[in-house]
Amino acid sequence: MKNLLNTVFMSIFFIGISSSQDELKIAEFEKLCNSNGLQFKMPDGYKVADVKTNGDLNYSFAVINADSSMEIRYTIWSLKPAIEEYEKSLKDENSIMIPPNNIYKGRIQANVLNMTGGKMYNIGAFPPLAVQEEFNANNGGSCFLEFNSEFGKGYKYGQFIYLHKDDKADAIVTFMSNNKETHADLMMVGFHSLTFK
Repeated sequence: MKNLLNTVFMSIFFIGISSSQDELKIAEFEKLCNSNGLQFKMPDGYKVADVKTNGDLNYSFAVINADSSMEIRYTIWSLKPAIEEYEKSLKDENSIMIPPNNIYKGRIQANVLNMTGGKMYNIGAFPPLAVQEEFNANNGGSCFLEFNSEFGKGYKYGQFIYLHKDDKADAIVTFMSNNKETHADLMMVGFHSLTFK
């Protein structure tokens, strides 16, 4: 009986540690979002997933649904440092910089190539009014692809949405699964989980 109680206690103890670690990860991600003018809403039925180091696309946070049929990964780039450098460059006639609010175009294409092992896919833009109303972003779009990279290891299909807010941040939300038929329905659960304020 004593051994059973010890086992139950230890199980509860480790569940408590895991839960508090997940809460800490969520709080850290929400802090990152807030500092870049974004807000995060945890998708229903999802829990925190481990962030895996890879050479293709760094990401800050991930969640996975109960049956592991879809994982969602979040990548955020602050534009603040680039904007500061750009403003300095405007005062220097020998300096030429791409305006930071245009960087997302090349960044998105580079990440498609990184996720697919060099294969380019069509990246569709969201209608301006829709991306403003649904995400409070200036630009956004989506791309469906097949993974061929370390980033996509364990998954066959991916679809990402990119979001850009002038002078604030760029973000990619990547939806990952192994079933093309159920991918779109699964994706909709977390489609609006990251939006600009």
